[in-house]
Amino acid sequence: MPPVQLASPQVFSPTSSGSITPMDIPKDIFLGEYIFYRITEANPKLKSVFEIPGDFNLDFLEHAYSPLILNRGVKLINTCNELNGAYTADGYARVIDGLSVFISTFGVGELSAVNGIAGAFAEYSPVLHIVGTTALETQEQAKSKVENIHHLVPNHDICKPANHNVYKEMIKDISCVQESLTYDMNDNVAKIDRVLNTILQERRPGYLFIPRDVPNLQLPSQLLFSNPFSSASKYEHSLESEKLLKEVTDTILSHLYQSENPSVFSDCLTTRFGAQRELDLFLDQLPQSIKIFSSNFGRNVNETKPNYVGVYDGKTSSTPQVRSLLESSDFVLGLGVYETEMNNAAYSADFSNVANVVMVHPDYIRINSAIYHIKQVDGEKLFSISQLLVSLATNLDAGKITATVSNTYTYQPKDQYIPSASDVNYTPQSKLTDHFNSQLEPNDLFIVDTMSFVFGLPDIKFPAGAQLVSASAWGSIGYALPATFGATCAINDLGSNRRIVLVQGDGGAQMTIQELSSFVRYHTELPNKPHIYLINNDGYTIERKILGPNRSYNDINGSWKWGDLLSTFGGKQGKTHDSFKIANVEEFDRFFDKAHGPKKSSSRLQFYEIIAGKYDAPLKVDSLLGK
Repeated sequence: MPPVQLASPQVFSPTSSGSITPMDIPKDIFLGEYIFYRITEANPKLKSVFEIPGDFNLDFLEHAYSPLILNRGVKLINTCNELNGAYTADGYARVIDGLSVFISTFGVGELSAVNGIAGAFAEYSPVLHIVGTTALETQEQAKSKVENIHHLVPNHDICKPANHNVYKEMIKDISCVQESLTYDMNDNVAKIDRVLNTILQERRPGYLFIPRDVPNLQLPSQLLFSNPFSSASKYEHSLESEKLLKEVTDTILSHLYQSENPSVFSDCLTTRFGAQRELDLFLDQLPQSIKIFSSNFGRNVNETKPNYVGVYDGKTSSTPQVRSLLESSDFVLGLGVYETEMNNAAYSADFSNVANVVMVHPDYIRINSAIYHIKQVDGEKLFSISQLLVSLATNLDAGKITATVSNTYTYQPKDQYIPSASDVNYTPQSKLTDHFNSQLEPNDLFIVDTMSFVFGLPDIKFPAGAQLVSASAWGSIGYALPATFGATCAINDLGSNRRIVLVQGDGGAQMTIQELSSFVRYHTELPNKPHIYLINNDGYTIERKILGPNRSYNDINGSWKWGDLLSTFGGKQGKTHDSFKIANVEEFDRFFDKAHGPKKSSSRLQFYEIIAGKYDAPLKVDSLLGK
């Protein structure tokens, strides 16, 4: 039986400054309050918590309205379904650069979110998935008798009790940590911190299962102040950590100093592990004799730097010259590498002719044939990729670099679009590539769904500070629309006026289109809204390129009135949003004329339906497929 609950904590009033001190808080608080508060300590920037209510998580959700939590600036944000909720939390985490939270209910809710959580695992996105489960008392009773309850599948043997942990067993390999709370408060406190710490260190999703009868139990409020939250590894500043960090730093710099033709290749995991600032610090200290490249996933380098060459992506690099310049180097330092065929053009990346290759991953560092394991058997890391980059930047002696400036090539976009007779019927994707090469601005947030257009990204040169969000490693179409809602919440929570641009395919949009309604619902709370380019090419164009260009399985219902959807969801044209349909090249040019094209952040959502070619795709799609 659960312990007896104490009397309800008294309502407190924060100090005039709005800050909370131990004197403001009652002696005892609810566990639900403690969890929400601890989350805000794990990510002080977090203001939005995404959720869908269900009878097993309602008691926990109630604690978000406690004065203690409201004072932290936290608000609950509903999503339209659990899959979208997982995508939304993923997008929020990427942009807020820290922990995000999605809350669902037992069985039907948590299972609907699994695809999005698996995607967050594949893409290294730190999402905390909180699941409200059956009460511990109910679980204990179920051990001795058969009681089938809603949301719980019966046992294979109908004469045996159902397994209340059946869903927990499904997610072990798509999350980095899983904990279930009990009646033991000391145990719960340790479990909560273990989940938060592991998610932050691994930058991958984790699970916290909260039984229905646990959130209203109480614990001493002093725990919030006597045990400050820290996500630091237990090895930080240890002798073992400092010794290996020095050894790796010295070895990398030694190769760099001796190289006659060095290159630095920046991939996505530096950014996804929160090391963008440290990456910039290191790259800014490199002399121009060291060539800099970005991966297709990364795009986290200032591409206006004079020694930036282009996007290296094997056979679909920005240009053949870009590929040749990296592969002919005698030293390559790869930072934040993520090796997948979607990031190296079907494994066509080739460093076999490079004399010395260093590949830095958050879990290991490979220097030629030697591998240094950063992640230990207990899951803790000796040091972070941020610490390595700081060490490299701090110890770099530019005077020891022997390489001289030999490369004068820098990728400069050339017009992709070639006029044709079909221009009267649709806008080719080459036109979109040219458009973004001229229209993207510094610090833009550029979100692209898994679709044919994503393969043309190496042909776009990003302005300084522009950030790419995509999920091509997982490749679940429809991700980007709800992820953009999460990203938009993050941008607004940060008080930023960054412009948000989404490129979304029609096939993927039909998977998750309900989340458009969230932009309408939270219109007032989101003063900065995105520009959405809906590419209407009547089906799954990337699949048509692979197989079955005229097969019915690659078709969708192409008769949707896309421009009317926001109004259907309760919006008002000219007030909450502006919708436009652009039928061909002539209309595209006229609409996006420099004098009238989209420029800054928008207080109304801007929705552009672009009629595109059913079989048209970036040229690099054919290169990738060997056609």
